[in-house]
Amino acid sequence: MTSGRRPFREFDDSYDAESLRLARRVIRGLSLTMRHVVLAPGSRSAPLAYALAEAEQLGVLDVHMRIDERSAAFTALGLAMSTGQPAGVVTTSGTAAGNLLPAVMEADMAGIPLVVITADRPESLHGTGANQTVWQQGMFAGRVRDELHIDQSFIAEGQVRLEPESRDDMLAAETQAALLVRAAVTATARSAPGPVHLNIGFADPLVPEEVPTPQAGIQRWARKGVIPAQERERLYQQARSGSVSPAEQLEAAALGERLGFDSEPLQPTAGSSDQRSADAQQTIDDAAREPVTRTLFVMGHGAQREAVDFAVRTGHPMLAEPTSGARWSDLGAIQAYRLLLQAPRGSAGEQLVAQTERVVVVGRPTLTRPVQRLIARQDIEVLHYAPGAEPWHDHRLPRRIITDLRELAGLTGTAAAGWRQAWQDAGLAAQRVIDAVLREDEQEHSAPSSVRAAQFVAETVRTPLLLGSSSVIRDVDLTAVLTRSLPGSAGTQSLDGAGPGGRPRAVYALRGLAGIDGNLSAASGVALAAGERITALVGDLTFLHDVNALLLPSTEQVPQLDIVVINDGGGAIFDQLEHGAVGRRSGQAESVERLFGTPQDVDIEALADAYHHEYYFAETLEDLGEALAHPDDRLGMRLIEVRTDRVGLRDLHQRISERVAEL
Repeated sequence: MTSGRRPFREFDDSYDAESLRLARRVIRGLSLTMRHVVLAPGSRSAPLAYALAEAEQLGVLDVHMRIDERSAAFTALGLAMSTGQPAGVVTTSGTAAGNLLPAVMEADMAGIPLVVITADRPESLHGTGANQTVWQQGMFAGRVRDELHIDQSFIAEGQVRLEPESRDDMLAAETQAALLVRAAVTATARSAPGPVHLNIGFADPLVPEEVPTPQAGIQRWARKGVIPAQERERLYQQARSGSVSPAEQLEAAALGERLGFDSEPLQPTAGSSDQRSADAQQTIDDAAREPVTRTLFVMGHGAQREAVDFAVRTGHPMLAEPTSGARWSDLGAIQAYRLLLQAPRGSAGEQLVAQTERVVVVGRPTLTRPVQRLIARQDIEVLHYAPGAEPWHDHRLPRRIITDLRELAGLTGTAAAGWRQAWQDAGLAAQRVIDAVLREDEQEHSAPSSVRAAQFVAETVRTPLLLGSSSVIRDVDLTAVLTRSLPGSAGTQSLDGAGPGGRPRAVYALRGLAGIDGNLSAASGVALAAGERITALVGDLTFLHDVNALLLPSTEQVPQLDIVVINDGGGAIFDQLEHGAVGRRSGQAESVERLFGTPQDVDIEALADAYHHEYYFAETLEDLGEALAHPDDRLGMRLIEVRTDRVGLRDLHQRISERVAEL
C-alpha cells in the first residue's frame, strides 16, 4: 500500500537499523499511557531494549531489569496494581514468552492493565527450524483484551509505516501501539480492563548503528501524555463544580510532579467510581424514602467505593474481605463474619442470618465457603452490584445484576432499626472469643500460631500490605481488626481510605486466580510504583514458589520491601479442608502429608544471605513488633521469618468455632 502524502516526521533516525526504528515507534506509542516497563534480557528483544534505554534517558518512562521472565511479569503486574495505569513487560522469543502466562491469567481475571510485549523471529524464519522460534501470535488468546502482531516485513509491504503521514495515521506503528494500550484500560458495559499482547517480529540487524555525528546524541523522539486521564477528569470535575478551574490547578506547584505521570494511585477496580461517588449522596437521600429492609452487603475483592459509601450511610451491615476496601474498623465492617454465618441453630449468628431478607454482593468474594453458601441460598434474594463489566463472570452468574446505584437503593432502602448494630455486636463478641483462644494457644505452646502471627502483622504493620494467597489471607480475614490510621497517629479517615496525612492505606492481594506464584514479585512492583516501603505477608510455600523475586541485577533499584514469612514447614491450608479429615483416618496421615502437606526444611536465612538481603528471625511477637516498627528507617529488601507449627492448626480452628458457637 503506497500513498502520495509526505511523511509527518518529528525526528530523523533514518540512518539507523530498521529494527531499532520500529522499536522506537512502538515505545513512542506505548509511552503515552505507560510509565513503567519491566525488561528481561534477550537477543531478539534487543531493539526494544535499546529503545527503552533511550526513552528512560529522555525521562519518559522507568525501566526495571529482571533476570527471570515470570518474576518480571508479576513485577509489572504489581506496578499496574499500584498505579492503576498500564505497565509493560518485555521478553525475547521462545520459552521466555511462555513464562508470562501465569501473570497474564491473573491480570485477565483481576482486570489489571498488563501490557505483554514479546519479541519474535521474523515470519520468514518460522517453519524452518530456526533456533528459539515458536508460533507466538495468539499465544494468549482468550486471556487478553486485544492483541497485535507487527512483523518487520510489514514495513516494506506497506502494512505498517514508520513515518506517519499525519498525527492520526492508522498505519503508523506508534498509533497501532497506542490503540492497543487503550484497550488495556478501556471499561465498557461488556468488557473490563485487562491485559493486552503485542508480538513483534524483528529481523537482523538487532543493534543500533553509530550516530552519524557526535553532536546528534539521542534525539527527543520519545513522548508521554501531558496530563493522565484520571487527573484530567478530576480537573474538569472541579471546574464543573465551580471550585477551581483547570488552568488554576495547572499553575499550582503541587501539580508539577503529576505532569510527569506521577498521578494519584488508582484502585485496581475503581473504574469511574469517582464520578459515581459524586452522585451517591443524592441516591442515599432517595434511599431514606424507600422501604426499610434487613439487607446484608457482602464486600468482596475490589468492591466499588460508591457501594461501600452507600452501605455505610444507609446502615446496612457489611461482611467485608480484607481487599474489599470496606474492612476498615471505622466503617463498621462485621468482624468474624465467617463464624457467624456458620453458627449452629439457636445461636445469635444463626438468628441474624435467618432474619436476612436480601444479600447484595459487591466485588468478588472468594475467601470463605460460608459466604459462598450464603449467596447460593434459594430462600434469600441475592443481588450483584456491578456498574460496569467485571472480568471474572459472564451470563452464567446465578444472581441478578444491578448496574445502577439508584436501582439498588430502591431495592434495599435503609436498614431496619438496630440491624447493623445487632450484627456488629455479634461480630465483636466473636472477635473477643477469637482473641482469647489465640492468647490461650500462645501461652500453652509458648509461641504464636501462624493464625496469631498473621493477625498480629495485619494489625501492627505501618505500611501498605500485600497478603499472600492460601492460608495467610484467610487467617487475616478471620481474625484481624484492620484500622486505617497508623499506630500512634491521630485523625480521621475519609471513605476512600485516606488517613490523616491524606495517603490511603491499601491492602493488596492476587485474587484474580489466587495462585501462590508471583506474590513476592507483585509486592516488589507495588513497592517500586509507590516509592515507599511495602510489607508482604506470605506463607513459606508462597515465598519459595517466587524466590526468584529476590534475584535482582546489581544495577537495579532494590524495592523497599519487608517480606514476612510465616514458616510452618509446608502447606497448612489443606489441613483445614476435607483432606485434613482424611489425614486423621487410620493409616492415611503419612500419605496426606506427602501429597498435600509437601513438607520442606529450606534454610531461609541462607537464602537471604545468598541473595544479599537482610534477614531477621522473630521468635516472639515482641520480636516481630520490633522488626515491623519504624519502616522509614530501613532501606532495601528484608526477610523476616516467623517459625510456627502447623500440626495443631485444625484443632485450633475447631476450638475457635466451638467457642463462638456457644455465644
